[in-house]
Amino acid sequence: MPRVSVVAKNYAKALFVAARKSGSLEKVAGELGVFKQNFSTSFAHELKNPVIARNDLERIINDVTQKFGLGTLSKNFFASIVRNRRLNLFPEIYEEYTRFLKQYQNILEVEVISAVKPQKHHIERVKAVVEKKYPGKTVAVKETVKTEILGGLQIRIGSEVIDASLKNQLESIRKECLAAIN
Repeated sequence: MPRVSVVAKNYAKALFVAARKSGSLEKVAGELGVFKQNFSTSFAHELKNPVIARNDLERIINDVTQKFGLGTLSKNFFASIVRNRRLNLFPEIYEEYTRFLKQYQNILEVEVISAVKPQKHHIERVKAVVEKKYPGKTVAVKETVKTEILGGLQIRIGSEVIDASLKNQLESIRKECLAAIN
């Protein structure tokens, strides 16, 4: 997971708290998702231009949020980050808001990395093992295919990695052979 700036965390937390108080956590998450699908770093970069007056910035972002059909809370949030010329931080803010939401909903995200698309029963077994290790958590599995691991699985739970890949096993054997030679 990439590092998130302190400023982005603060914006995400403020939005999360406001959405929780208004009972619109899911609605705001959906609206942020709509904005993210249409987000452009070049657009965000252009809005940082100090030549553009603040009232023009507010008019532009109001038109954009109106077009996407965002609610009042989301509109006010985007007006705030554009006014403060922080729209470029939106991808980080989005990721952090999503993390806060999953934590609040007690969802544990697990990434299963394999060389080929894993079969459903393998995913279910991984899910069962993780649920046993983390009782009370709802496990959400994300599947990723990386051919460079050759075979087997890698399982990522936050910063913890369980590496049962063929590539890792071959590397261990190589190290043992080199150690035996030296």
